Amino acid sequence: MFRRLFFLLLICLFLDAASGIAASGDRLYVTGSSVNVRSGPDTSRSVLMQLGEGHELTEIERRNDWVRVRIAWIGGSGWVHDSLLTSEAPADAAQVRPPSYHQFVQNVEQLNLEILDILDDVFFTRVAYRGEGSVELTATPAWLSAPEANRRRDVEALYGLWTAHHGGDESALVIVNPRGDQVTRYP
Repeated sequence: MFRRLFFLLLICLFLDAASGIAASGDRLYVTGSSVNVRSGPDTSRSVLMQLGEGHELTEIERRNDWVRVRIAWIGGSGWVHDSLLTSEAPADAAQVRPPSYHQFVQNVEQLNLEILDILDDVFFTRVAYRGEGSVELTATPAWLSAPEANRRRDVEALYGLWTAHHGGDESALVIVNPRGDQVTRYP
C-alpha cells in the first residue's frame, strides 16, 4: 500500500513539473517577431495586438497550450500560445534600460493600439534599448508601406517622444525592417 501511494505521489509530482516551465507571476518573453495576443485561448479568438520578439510579459494563468499574460505597459492582458514564449530573457535585456525606456515603450504600444483600431494592423513590433541613448524599433510592412512624408513625420514625432523621456544629447532613434536591416536613423 505504501509503495503504491509513493508511486502515485511520484507520478503527480512529475506531471506537475512537466505541465509548464513558468508559473503565475513569472516573467515571460516573446520569441516571435509578430506574435498575436488574442482575446481568448484559441486561434479563432480575435487578435488584440501583436508583440515583437523580446517583449516582457507576466504570466497570469495557463490553459492547455495557451498562456494568459499581463502586458504591463498598457495595463491589459491577453492570450499567447505557449510555443511563442520563453522564460529566458533575450540577450539585449541584460543592458541597463533607463526608466525613460519603459515610458517610451508605453507610448509606442499606445500608438499601436490606436493604429490597430484604424487599420487593423500595428506599426511597430519591437522596441529595444541599444545603450548610450539609442533606441531601436522594428517596423511592420504596414508602416514601411506608408507614404514617405507620413513615415518622416512619425520618425520625428517618435524621436521627440524619446528625447523628451530620455533627455540626453546622445539620443538616437533607429528603425529597422522585420529582417533587422536599418531603414532610418534619426537624427
